[in-house]
Amino acid sequence: MNELWIFLFSFLLAFIVCLLLMPSYIKKAKATGITGLDIHKPGSPEIAECGGVILILAYLMGLFAFIPFVNEALSFEIIGGAAAVLFASFIGFLDDIYETRWRIKVLTPLIGSVPLIVMRLGRTTMWTPLGFVDFGILFYFIILPFIVTASANAVNMFAGLNGQEAGSSIIIAAALWFLSIRLAKPIGSMLILPFLGALIAFLFYNSYPSRVFPGDIGTFGMGTVIACAAVLADLERAVFIMFIPHTINAILFFIGKLKGETPPREALMNPDGTLPAPTVWSLRSLILRVHPMNEKTAIAIMLLIVGLFALAGTLVYG
Repeated sequence: MNELWIFLFSFLLAFIVCLLLMPSYIKKAKATGITGLDIHKPGSPEIAECGGVILILAYLMGLFAFIPFVNEALSFEIIGGAAAVLFASFIGFLDDIYETRWRIKVLTPLIGSVPLIVMRLGRTTMWTPLGFVDFGILFYFIILPFIVTASANAVNMFAGLNGQEAGSSIIIAAALWFLSIRLAKPIGSMLILPFLGALIAFLFYNSYPSRVFPGDIGTFGMGTVIACAAVLADLERAVFIMFIPHTINAILFFIGKLKGETPPREALMNPDGTLPAPTVWSLRSLILRVHPMNEKTAIAIMLLIVGLFALAGTLVYG
């Protein structure tokens, strides 16, 4: 299935659907009180929340556009990947509504691993930093659930600045798309390309100054798409390296939570316009402790770091 126009159609469909539906969603969200405070702006303005519902809708429409043109095996993997994203996104939506405790939030994306387990039946070997390992039955009950919940939560914890989670996901997705083409992994290209289309359109509204936040429905969905591409296209090695900034951030986040310290995303902007760093329990806070900066500069630095590790993850394949 090498027809370029099908890939282009999938990308454009996801891009256009997200671009056109988002303004109406933003208006409705504000009218119904589905909003959050942008505490890093003067006056902490109310911003539309849960914009990930449009992002995921647009992505799935672009993804399903492939089904009439692919064989049964690829259709099966596309539907499985879509189911995983839907499960994880739905759990994220429930978290947005009920504001569940972080201990529960960390574990709920495990449900999204069920479709991936079905997709990988009979294949239990995976790359690890120690080489390729056959995990046997542990692959289905421990490794795959861990990959999905770790990816979903890593993206979720990486949030906090306008466009940071969407921008970093675009960088990683672009690198994975390049690898999928280079390594002849069609399922990787199909999973990633509409994701890129929807994300780029979403970033138009989510970048500084943000008009909509993705919510947990968006961040959980982003992380699960990346997890699906890693597992189904055998790109675990790349994602392991690309997610190093997210992993460092998550480790710091958990240490801070266990110590009972407030995460930096909940702290108001400093009077001089720079971002606060009341704790050291996030990657962003560590950077801000070294050099105070405003939000736009901090976003650029964070995305640069992600870009460097995305490049490193790409280069490990030669």
